Amino acid sequence: MRYGLLVLSLIVPGLLCVNAWQGYRYNQLSNDVASLESQQQDLLEANRDALAEIAYEKSPGRIEEKALKSFTLVPVDQGHVTRVLIESPSGRQGQ
Repeated sequence: MRYGLLVLSLIVPGLLCVNAWQGYRYNQLSNDVASLESQQQDLLEANRDALAEIAYEKSPGRIEEKALKSFTLVPVDQGHVTRVLIESPSGRQGQ
């Protein structure tokens, strides 16, 4: 009987310490998950912004603006453009 009471008196505080330790670990992991979710949201927003910037830079208006500004290119007069149509052997015009 004495040994059982002694073991019980040692086990109860030990179990309380283990329970507190598990609660602490759970709280830390919960904070880590929240931090990672926030970081993921920030990365998704940055990715969306990057895709929008790529679409803007690839737009014909932006390309024309860059060509005129950066490379001092000028549009070609359409009167000086010669178009050559090549017919395929089947009689249809080629692409």
